[in-house]
Amino acid sequence: MEYHPTIQTTIFISLFLVVYLVVLLKNTIKNAIDLYDFLLLSSVAIIPSIFVLFPKFSEFLARLFGVAFPFVVLFSLLLLIIFVYLYRLVVKINNLNNKNILLIQELALLSKKILEKKNNE
Repeated sequence: MEYHPTIQTTIFISLFLVVYLVVLLKNTIKNAIDLYDFLLLSSVAIIPSIFVLFPKFSEFLARLFGVAFPFVVLFSLLLLIIFVYLYRLVVKINNLNNKNILLIQELALLSKKILEKKNNE
């Protein structure tokens, strides 16, 4: 099963890849996202581009993993990236939740000390 992408598909995928990576890079430079997130999010565009721009490689991967169609490998890789990103988000949220609880406790202790100091004066 030979796949040869059309020139329109190749141009569209290439333009999307360049624009998407430029936007991600600008956000990384502005510290809106960190480098690890840049790598994960950029792989969401790079992997499909590899499958379109190098069809022989995608067929090789399909044979390597023992599936009939290369898009199965493509979507499996994309799902893996999504799960890794989701795991990272869950860890970040739990860390922020723990910090939030700690800050609330510290604020309560500080306000108690301030009240005690005012009552002693």
